[in-house]
Amino acid sequence: AFDNLLRKLHKYVPFGASVADLSVKCIEINKESKPSFEKTVDRLPKSIEGSISWHNADTSIDPLSWLVGSDVIVIDPPRKGLDTTLIDALRTISSHKVKPSLKGSSSNIKEEKRPWVLRERERAKEASVQVGRETISEDPQSLPETLIYISCGWESFKEDCKSLLNSKSWQLEKAHGFNFFPGTQSIEVLAVFKRSLKKKKTGKKKKKQG
Repeated sequence: AFDNLLRKLHKYVPFGASVADLSVKCIEINKESKPSFEKTVDRLPKSIEGSISWHNADTSIDPLSWLVGSDVIVIDPPRKGLDTTLIDALRTISSHKVKPSLKGSSSNIKEEKRPWVLRERERAKEASVQVGRETISEDPQSLPETLIYISCGWESFKEDCKSLLNSKSWQLEKAHGFNFFPGTQSIEVLAVFKRSLKKKKTGKKKKKQG
C-alpha cells in the first residue's frame, strides 16, 4: 500500500522540480543515519549528484525559510497534524511579496533557489562561517506552487485542510485514500494542494449601465 502511495505522489512532482520534504524522520536513535544517507546518495547517477541534501532542523522554527526556493513541499506530520507555526506560514504564503522573473534566458538549467541548499554548497566551497541572517531573495518561482500532504490522522487532517482552504492561499486539487492497516478504521490520506495565485487587477472600471 505504501508503494502505491509513493507512486501516486511521484505523479504530482514535476520533472526537475525543487522539492522540500519537511517531515523526514528517523524512527530509531542511530548516529549512523546521516552517513548511511550520504552513502546512498553517493550511489546515485552522477547526473543527479548534489541535488539531494540532509538537514537536521525543526521546521516549526522559522518555517518560511524552508518554503522559499521550493516548487513542491511534502509534509507527513504525526497524528496531531501540522505545527501551528508551519500551518500559519502556509496560510499566509500568498501575502509575501514576490518580484517578477526575468524571462528570455536560453539556459535550460534550473537555477537553485533553496537557501539551505545554497548555504550547503557555499560551505562545501569555503570553510568559513558566516555571521548574521541571510536575506532571502524572492521571485514567483521561489515560493512553492504545490503542497503534498500525507496524513495518518483523519481528524487532524480535516482541521488542517479546512484551515488551508479558508486562508484562500491553497486549493485542494486531488485526494486519495489508502488502507495501510486492513481490519482497522485507520486511513492514510494523500492530498494535493495548489497555491492560489492572485489575479492581477487591470485597473479598468466597469461602465455603469443606464
